[in-house]
Amino acid sequence: MVRVAVPTSDGKRVHLGHFGDAKYYYFYELGPDGWRLVCKRENPYAGEHHHEGHGEEGKRQKILELVKDADVLVAVAFGPGGKDFMEAHGKTVIIVKPFTTIEEALERVKEAVA
Repeated sequence: MVRVAVPTSDGKRVHLGHFGDAKYYYFYELGPDGWRLVCKRENPYAGEHHHEGHGEEGKRQKILELVKDADVLVAVAFGPGGKDFMEAHGKTVIIVKPFTTIEEALERVKEAVA
């Protein structure tokens, strides 16, 4: 079973911006009947900014912990090095275009893992 974390700030579209800055993460599982919303998590680090030279790894680690039970991460963008960081920790990353709906993103994931 595949579990996907989709960052969103409006519950309809993939968050327009960095993965770690979304207000929420919606978790979906792909089963025999299609996608099922498993849970929603608020991102307590959405407003947290890192300063050049420090803090970036700390926020990445916190976001990784928040989405640790997802196999696939969908995003419009990551901060510098963020995609590599997540992939180095075993996550599959799928980048989508700005204004992609959650449903469209899940279709992309389905095609990628099929």
